[in-house]
Amino acid sequence: MKQEIDKVVYFDGICGLCDLFVNLIVKIDTNNNLKFSSLQGKSGQILLSNLKMDLCEFNTVLFKVNDQVYTKSTAIFKIIESVGGFFKIFLIFNLIPTRINDWIYSKIAKYRFKYFRKLEKCDISKFNIPGQFIDD
Repeated sequence: MKQEIDKVVYFDGICGLCDLFVNLIVKIDTNNNLKFSSLQGKSGQILLSNLKMDLCEFNTVLFKVNDQVYTKSTAIFKIIESVGGFFKIFLIFNLIPTRINDWIYSKIAKYRFKYFRKLEKCDISKFNIPGQFIDD
C-alpha cells in the first residue's frame, strides 16, 4: 500500500509576490499534489506556534512535507521539486550555498510590499479543487 504524502505550502496571504508565486504553483501542479494555507489562517498560526515562530511575522514561505518543515529558499526549491516540469531548471540555484540563497530570499522578503502590492485579503478564488486550500 502506497503511503499518502501530505504536502502543504504556507504563504503570506496578503503578499502580492506570494500571491503571484502561489498562482504559478497552482497552475503547474497538474497532479494536484499540493495543498495551500495562508500563514494568517488557523492552520498557519498553529504551525507557526508549533515551530515557536512569531505569529505576526510572515516573511517566509513554509513547506510542510508530512512532519518536515522547510523555510525560505529551501522551501522554494522543495516546492519546485514537488511540481516538477520545466521549472526544475531553477533548481540549478540550489547549488549555491543555502546561507547565500536565504540571504537573497530575506532581502526580497524585506522589500516585497514595496515592489509588489499588499493585498486587502487572501485571494482563495484560485483554489478550485475541494480541499486544495485548507483554511479560510
